[in-house]
Amino acid sequence: MEPGLINFTVIYREQSHEVQVPKGRYFSLMSLLSDYLHLSGFGICSGMGSCGTCEVYIRGRIVPACTIPVDDALAGSIINIDAANAR
Repeated sequence: MEPGLINFTVIYREQSHEVQVPKGRYFSLMSLLSDYLHLSGFGICSGMGSCGTCEVYIRGRIVPACTIPVDDALAGSIINIDAANAR
């Protein structure tokens, strides 16, 4: 892993995407996913975690992506958008 970069995996539409972003480029996982995957309608919300439009499955639970910071804690994670939408 290169210094200053955060690496993780996103599963969307049954495809795995390896993501590598510079630290500090994105405030939340919601903004990163909206930009990186060009998801139509994903994350059109208040960013407060209450509406459910940006839910993802990560670390064994479904959470709003707008509440997840893009920082070192995200490194190595597997984020599954399909699993969150399947419920």
